[in-house]
Amino acid sequence: MRYKISDSISMRGVNRRVFERSFLMEVLWNYEKKQNIGFVFCFFPALERLYPDEEERREAIRRHLEPVNTHPSMGPLLAGLTARLEHDLEPSTIIPYRKRIMATLAAYGDRFFWSHLKPLAAVCGTLFGFLFFGSVVGIVILLATYNLPQFFLRGRGFLMGWTEGLQILQILKSPGIAAIVASARDVLAVALGLLTGLILYLGMKVPVPEVSVRLVAGGGLFVAALAAVALFRLQMPPAAVIYLIALGVFSIFVFLQTGMLVV
Repeated sequence: MRYKISDSISMRGVNRRVFERSFLMEVLWNYEKKQNIGFVFCFFPALERLYPDEEERREAIRRHLEPVNTHPSMGPLLAGLTARLEHDLEPSTIIPYRKRIMATLAAYGDRFFWSHLKPLAAVCGTLFGFLFFGSVVGIVILLATYNLPQFFLRGRGFLMGWTEGLQILQILKSPGIAAIVASARDVLAVALGLLTGLILYLGMKVPVPEVSVRLVAGGGLFVAALAAVALFRLQMPPAAVIYLIALGVFSIFVFLQTGMLVV
């Protein structure tokens, strides 16, 4: 179901203000209520429109100082959904709904941004850094790969939450979103394979006996594969496995490039 937006409340300009404030959501993070202060600060422009009366607005602020914990990039989306709840529901029912919504957004945000996009950005940035050694291309690719999607979500999040309401949760579960996540995982696997091959190729060019280089490179790759299997069996998150294996392969490259081999 799509919510009908009331003509009496205009959110014009609120999306931009929420976007700007979303970068400060975790400034006053605390162990007791986590992001609550930062979220209220991010959400405040919407409360100004929803509650012109100052006393009602103060009451809404007190209501939302309950614990908040979600992925930072999902902050504007949570703000938009919460504004929709404030508009449509009775005050006593808002916080229980918000808690379920923020947990769902946190799960989707962690899965996409932390488990897929951040490792993908790191691997792609490193790969292009080696291909264009001595330039800033790798840094630019890393920053663009991670920041373009999360800037888009931050920039459109409040408006999406406000206009779509709880329908957003169905969109997040749609096959289209699942396909995007799967594609990110596939690209990450390909990029990691290319990076591993490139590092080993560059390492083999060092001026040491060829047999030793091949033994170290091949042995290192075999050990990395065994380590990856063992870590997955221990149910370690894919992102952690990728970082550890990439670090191991990079260590091989450093040893080969510096000639620190015992022949």
